[in-house]
Amino acid sequence: MEHPLRVDEISALEAPRVADAVSFAAPVAPLPPLPNLSASDVTFLRPSDPHYRDFLAAANTRTQLSPALRAVCKTDRAVAAMIAWVRSNGLTFAVRCGGHSYEGFSQSKDVVIDVRGMAGIAVDKASSLVTIGSGASLYHIYQALAGQGLALQAGSCATVGISGHILGGGHGLLARSHGLTCDSIEQVTMVDSQGRVFQASATSEVDIDWACKGGGGGSFGIATEFKLRVFPLKTVLVFGVTWTLSQAHAAKMFAAWQAFAPNAPSTITSIVKVQSAAGGLITVRCIGQSVGSEAELRAGLQPLLALDRPSTALSIKSLGFLDAVTHFAGTLDYESIYMKAKSDYVLGPLGADAIQHMIAAVAGASGVALLCDAYGGKIADVAADATAFPRRKGTQFCIQYYSSWMHAAATAAHIAHELVRRGITVAAGLATGIDTAAHQATLAEGGRTVAFLGTGINKAYPKDNEALQREIASKGLLLSQFWPDAPPRKPSFLMRNATMSGYGIATIVVEAGETLAVRFTNPENPFAAVTVTT
Repeated sequence: MEHPLRVDEISALEAPRVADAVSFAAPVAPLPPLPNLSASDVTFLRPSDPHYRDFLAAANTRTQLSPALRAVCKTDRAVAAMIAWVRSNGLTFAVRCGGHSYEGFSQSKDVVIDVRGMAGIAVDKASSLVTIGSGASLYHIYQALAGQGLALQAGSCATVGISGHILGGGHGLLARSHGLTCDSIEQVTMVDSQGRVFQASATSEVDIDWACKGGGGGSFGIATEFKLRVFPLKTVLVFGVTWTLSQAHAAKMFAAWQAFAPNAPSTITSIVKVQSAAGGLITVRCIGQSVGSEAELRAGLQPLLALDRPSTALSIKSLGFLDAVTHFAGTLDYESIYMKAKSDYVLGPLGADAIQHMIAAVAGASGVALLCDAYGGKIADVAADATAFPRRKGTQFCIQYYSSWMHAAATAAHIAHELVRRGITVAAGLATGIDTAAHQATLAEGGRTVAFLGTGINKAYPKDNEALQREIASKGLLLSQFWPDAPPRKPSFLMRNATMSGYGIATIVVEAGETLAVRFTNPENPFAAVTVTT
């Protein structure tokens, strides 16, 4: 089994081991009286409830939060009531389905409106339609469809929820043969900010229908049900091949994949994964799926195979649709890991110089993988303005930059490693947890670190930080969070950074739950022009 975010050579990066960060739950203010809803409408979960942790896990542990209240909604009525309740009480909230938002947009410290209580799946084979509750996972949808010889074009991760996936567009291993997941939408049932329940389709609420096809979730209302077009599919071909190459040869292989994948027959959807290997080499792995013939697939891959001898031979297998799902899923269990990923759309072929720079960057970034999903095919058949997803004709591929690690403290270590490599000063407080870890990781990397004391230069900290304070004072800079000659008052990030402005022209402040970048544009007078980015 092989998940597109993994290859055998890609493993979670073990950063220099510092004590795992310790998180302390902030005291939770008493909640207002809850909406008057029955158990058939909603399950309310507070931190003290025995099933609270059953619903807590997020795919990215780095962003996981523990809400004061999780409302697992089972009906439209419950969703409408929860929207009215958070609005009238001025509470912050998030909407959750599968919990795979890379940056935790389905997480909240206050209230989570969780739609996993609405996960029903009804297949109408005669009409080639499926009606799906917005809390269903992709694997359960695939399982229900495969039992009737049907399929849906969607993602490869089994535990991804349908809502965030389809509302954001939805790419998968049937994308080039059948389009994005959002292209299958016939109707969306939604609850808006005023609690109104309505259906959006090509003939009703057409602006919302357009926006739901790739515009992202959580903006226009809370989706509670989808009606989607599906299609007959019994078997597919899955394939994979790996090369371990020098940087120069890896650049040529990537160029060959780029020439092939976005322009291949629409029956073939291909992914290439690139990362550093031992001895300064580069691993290039091409995987994918085809609904065409094996002869067509082999012909398409031949230019890549002829360019360099694979380190792992080409494998092509014919599998049933659901078996192919499990082949790429890797696991059907819900997995949580510390990770960071971002992506770009490549709108035209990368030139040779750009590819060489990209490969060189990968070679110098241990633990970072590039994951490229081919576009074109049926994706490009939809006009750029026909849906809210504009990356259609001409888009070559999506390139994702991905890294994962095993321990909470490694989050600070990853940040420190990259900032030290770039010559950027790392600054943090001295609280136990991620602040301490950031200092330790920075010093271990040979970097410069700045520590801020809370209420004055002589502020006493716990004894377990005394040695660290001495090391920071000898190798970096120990500063008061406030003006040394002023009484303690409310912290100001801008004042805090102005205090240390003479230390360097670029500083990153890393604190638990906060990241602030400050760049002083006039080193002679750092108070004259300050750019703050949060």
